[in-house]
Amino acid sequence: QSQRSTDSSIEQTGVVPTLHRLYIYLGDLHRYTCSYPSADAAYAKASCLAPGKGNPYNQLAVVAQLKDSSGAHPLPAVALYWYCRSLLAVHDAFETSRSNVERLFMANAKWIEKNV
Repeated sequence: QSQRSTDSSIEQTGVVPTLHRLYIYLGDLHRYTCSYPSADAAYAKASCLAPGKGNPYNQLAVVAQLKDSSGAHPLPAVALYWYCRSLLAVHDAFETSRSNVERLFMANAKWIEKNV
């Protein structure tokens, strides 16, 4: 068996998918404790392990929207980028991002009505 096919099978069924899920879970735990930089780092590592999967990009968008509660300003443009990236994932788009984009636009419309 060639090294290339062995590497491919490990990526699909072995260590890489497990690490990908673990980084998502770790990011979630950091997000729940409002440790947003650590959550960002964990989700970014997950995205590096499986760049074709949309879930980590959705989670990065969620963190971008939550930053307001930590004293930082929310980052709606960054959130929009990550939501779109999660929908454009080539192997596994994260369809929940579609409704998240709609909510983001509604929240922005309310802010504009109130502040502009």
